[in-house]
Amino acid sequence: MLQDRILVVDDDPSWQELLRECIESVEAPASGAGRSLTIAGSYAEAAALLDRRHFHLAFVDLRLREDARELEGKELAHKLSELDEGTAVVIATGHADVSTAITALKEWQVLDFVLKDAWNPGKVVQLVQSGVALGRTRYRSRYESAVELLRGEQDIFPWLARVLQTVAPDATAPRADRRLADFLNALLADLYPLLRDAAAPDVVLDPATGTARGRYWSKALGLPVNLRFGRRAAIEAEARACSDGFARAERTIDDAVLDVRGVVCVPAAPPRAAFVPAPVSPAQGGEAR
Repeated sequence: MLQDRILVVDDDPSWQELLRECIESVEAPASGAGRSLTIAGSYAEAAALLDRRHFHLAFVDLRLREDARELEGKELAHKLSELDEGTAVVIATGHADVSTAITALKEWQVLDFVLKDAWNPGKVVQLVQSGVALGRTRYRSRYESAVELLRGEQDIFPWLARVLQTVAPDATAPRADRRLADFLNALLADLYPLLRDAAAPDVVLDPATGTARGRYWSKALGLPVNLRFGRRAAIEAEARACSDGFARAERTIDDAVLDVRGVVCVPAAPPRAAFVPAPVSPAQGGEAR
């Protein structure tokens, strides 16, 4: 399981720090997954983050700029609602904006609001716990079928039949299509939302090697991912090639009954310590004597 992902959006550094302290005081998740906290200081910065990252919970200041004609926090709550990625939202506001916060609760399914001028750290702690739990529940409900993503515009059963014929043509297991779907669900679990590659939006099947491949952007990781699955021997070779380059295998899944393997690779630059300067020849080091 990947980390609990929390976003704080506030233009005031002192409130950023106050929320950070409250969030970091919450007991670590029992799952051992850990917690990731990201802070944005403006609407533009938060909107850019939401285009490439996913969060289970977001604390959003209603007034991100005092001089703004529109309440940018309200616009951000609207954006989160339109994204429909399951993120639980908590609005931070002052007494003067309570009516607007209550409207946000109704219109955009905001979880709750906290009053800055009647600060209650205990409530923030409770909202971290309940908000992350709600965000994860929504997430599981929203992203439960890998096949729905991978098949694109193709009909589900013909697509599964073509994939099976490519990656496991000798499969004799009962409901092999269901088994393949479960395998793909496990391979992509917790990596959503996944954005398709505009240049190659569909999974590419290669009958010659018995493999399938696709490229996506994982908002859970904030990284591009390279998906490969198919006959185990072919995928083992691809996984070795992945680890030999500037990439690493984020996840590897097997199904012994279908005799298939899946691997998800992500970019990974080796550390600086893995590289050494090239030897300097006498001509490069200065004038020969």
